[in-house]
Amino acid sequence: MFKKRPEIKNLSPLRSSDRRKLADQIIKDYDIPVPSSSSEQTPAVSEDATAASSSPSQPALTLSSLRNSLLPDSTSSARFTTTSGPNQTLLVGTIYVGAHDAGGEQRILWFQIGKAPKMIPTVYTLWQNPGIVPLLHTPDFVVEQKLSHGSDLMIPGLVARSRSAGHGNGWDARAKKGAVVAVAGLKKDTVPMWVGTCDVDVSRLGNDLRGQKGVAVKGLHWAGDEVWSWRPLGSGGREAPEGPIEGWPGLAEDMTSAIKDMKLEDDEDEDEGGGGGGVALKAASANDSQQSQSQSQSRGKERSDLAEVVDVPEPTTKEVDDAFFQAFLFALHKAKADNSPPHYGFDFPILPSYLIANMIHPHLKHQNDPHYNIKKTSWKNAKKFIKHLDKLKLLKSKDRSGGETVILDIDFEDAQIANFRPYALPKPKPSVTASGGDAPGDASTSSSSTSDPSVGQKISIQILYRVSSKLVPTLLPSKTEFYTGAQIAAAVKAYIDRNPELTGGQGASSIKLDPFLANNVLGSNPTPDDQRTIAAGRIMRGALQRRVVDDSHLCQPFHLMVRGDSSENQQSQHKPKSGPPPQIHLTIEKRTGTKVVTKITNLEPFFIDPQLVAPELQKKCAGSASVGQLTGGRPGLSEVVVQGDQRKVIVGDVLARRGVDSRWVEVVDKTKGKKK
Repeated sequence: MFKKRPEIKNLSPLRSSDRRKLADQIIKDYDIPVPSSSSEQTPAVSEDATAASSSPSQPALTLSSLRNSLLPDSTSSARFTTTSGPNQTLLVGTIYVGAHDAGGEQRILWFQIGKAPKMIPTVYTLWQNPGIVPLLHTPDFVVEQKLSHGSDLMIPGLVARSRSAGHGNGWDARAKKGAVVAVAGLKKDTVPMWVGTCDVDVSRLGNDLRGQKGVAVKGLHWAGDEVWSWRPLGSGGREAPEGPIEGWPGLAEDMTSAIKDMKLEDDEDEDEGGGGGGVALKAASANDSQQSQSQSQSRGKERSDLAEVVDVPEPTTKEVDDAFFQAFLFALHKAKADNSPPHYGFDFPILPSYLIANMIHPHLKHQNDPHYNIKKTSWKNAKKFIKHLDKLKLLKSKDRSGGETVILDIDFEDAQIANFRPYALPKPKPSVTASGGDAPGDASTSSSSTSDPSVGQKISIQILYRVSSKLVPTLLPSKTEFYTGAQIAAAVKAYIDRNPELTGGQGASSIKLDPFLANNVLGSNPTPDDQRTIAAGRIMRGALQRRVVDDSHLCQPFHLMVRGDSSENQQSQHKPKSGPPPQIHLTIEKRTGTKVVTKITNLEPFFIDPQLVAPELQKKCAGSASVGQLTGGRPGLSEVVVQGDQRKVIVGDVLARRGVDSRWVEVVDKTKGKKK
């Protein structure tokens, strides 16, 4: 829900009485148990909730300490607005910001949507308050590739607990339709990473999910969205805890308790027989293993592909580093084979986004493996990767203003490039939507065009004019018709040809002013230059034609933008719009100190959906890209913000593939200092 950064109003501290009321409401809504020994008045809770969320490892909480754990003393609130969904539905709500640790950095702990009274916890609250909501599990692939991008959790993606005290069918009894639940992966099975509401009654699904389809949980918030990354100054989320969080029921605990139960039963059976319990335990473990294997095979075909991905071992950091280095050498080897010296097809300086998107990613051995990305390397970002290559003397780099590191030159004669041996690259999956293809008929381009209708479009812009009554009917017959600049120039030429005395004695390039030209043309809105021309009595032919077209009092400009066929039949179906043709605005500016971003606005008149451009920019530029309401613009107009100075990628690639000529793009660089 929070793919876009919400617009948050000013924060205001909560009064102590309001904070207590809100905390009590949370305890009541989520049936959070409070020890009966507390001297304070406790809200009524159900016995089932007490059994589900209590943990022997957790110390007993008083009502005051529980309230403070849910809503710390420093909690503030603010209203927010955002848009969500394919229709960009406007959402209004309230966020609650606080810090669990004294002096810690404040984070969004809870949020409310619309007028709904129930507050939704964020992952920061769940990491500090185990067991307050049901915890579901899904393969790590689903968490990383689906849920972390805003998708809902489908029924086939659920993983049931094989055995759990109080939940014999493997599901938490509280996970009913409409309930708020948390979701964790299999590796960190006690660390919630995603929050949503049940779309079905999960508690009654059963362990066998074969043939079941549909959404199980609708997503609201996850580690990685804009609520997770928000902080009072700047942005950036806090990473999830590495170790297990005591109090959350994980899959490993269930398996351990099941083995312990089997051991106790075997010991009772063997008491009269005089031992042999160790052998029986092995047999029981083998039977349990077979039963678990049979159960996992019955998950159905819907989850077989997920299991295959999860079972693949995660590569080490050294393996990912080596893959990136080999991809860099591969890109240079191929450039030398396909292009001529000295630069072999490269335009310097090379930006970090171009390095990752156009040199590294297309030449990785494991392009479809999510573990092979720059964040999994030891360098963590493109800047440090470039610095590493500079230390190896493969290239020369430079830090530009704004903290960006660019490549100035590459040593194409290095022995590592000369001795490089190419390897086989994986074929791209036809079903995966790609961001850019070079050839018009390749798979990536066709895939992109199916998801984004603006890719491959042809746009033609024609400038038209309506003439003033001062020019009618002497030059042109009608003031309601639209004329092109060429037609107006031809009309001026025809007027001169009809009056040969205007060119007599001074050559064809110079025109003598008559009363019509002096009064109706130059005298309509005279400038100092016009007054001097009138006094001289003559004007150059070309200057006269430009003077007529450029004067908005004589020729009011209109524009006609056509998508697709630019024939006269197609143009006749569109009505020209007043004013000069629109432009796409690119603004390079600094935010939060030295961080450079590129802001793109006015994409809509060019039939381009900003929501579809942002994911492509995020991939091509190897940095975050967000879409939000245009500041100061009318509703419906959006702006796209991407990290770094990305003008070359945006103008030369992303917009060019959508039929936008570079003449229609205005670039403003605000990072350069003012000239003195």
